[in-house]
Amino acid sequence: MKKIVALLSVVLMMSSCTEEIKTNTPAFQAQFGEEVWRAKTVRVTPNENGGITITALTNYEQITLNTSSANAGTYYFGSTNADDFATYSFGTDSDSGDYETSIYEGPVYKIAGVVNPGSNYIQSNNALTTGGSGSGLKVATVTGTAGTITDVNVITRGDGYKAGDIVTIVGGDNNATIRVLNVQQSNGEIVIEKIENGTYTGTFKFSAVDELGEVVTFSQGVFYKAPLQ
Repeated sequence: MKKIVALLSVVLMMSSCTEEIKTNTPAFQAQFGEEVWRAKTVRVTPNENGGITITALTNYEQITLNTSSANAGTYYFGSTNADDFATYSFGTDSDSGDYETSIYEGPVYKIAGVVNPGSNYIQSNNALTTGGSGSGLKVATVTGTAGTITDVNVITRGDGYKAGDIVTIVGGDNNATIRVLNVQQSNGEIVIEKIENGTYTGTFKFSAVDELGEVVTFSQGVFYKAPLQ
């Protein structure tokens, strides 16, 4: 019974947040630790790379989401595409900080895809890898015709990797390679779902790093009808 009550509470809370976003146009919010982060103002501007920059502000904080294209779609942060990135900054009389999704060493967060499918591999739930900047990455593999690798999922993240690292999967003819998309400390995505009458609607999430290696994480982010200026 307690589980049912808890589930209903979560559903009601999410429904309430959704309705609140839709009744406040434009809107921009995300989960930040234990708190809900809500912008007081939000705007969209074209950037010099042919994409857009979404800027969200409170009294002393700022989030920016930058994309390499102004079209609807998914854009990944912390990858080798420097035109897709997010930043978070704050400043008060006593403290300040700047965080960004830049290239940073760490455990693998997401694999960009298979670079070379290789040959003579057997499907595995815990395949070892070699190469790249780090060590310890293990993946689950799906194989196709002639033992080629068709898909991979991260099982053990390892450490010391960077976005763009090419890693070899051990097994078969030892010739299958995959590319690291981003790492745990610096990752995320923005999904532009709808562009309508000069406004942008979508979702986002990201982890960003400061110069000391400290990480901030925003999850369950939503922007609704943010206006192009």
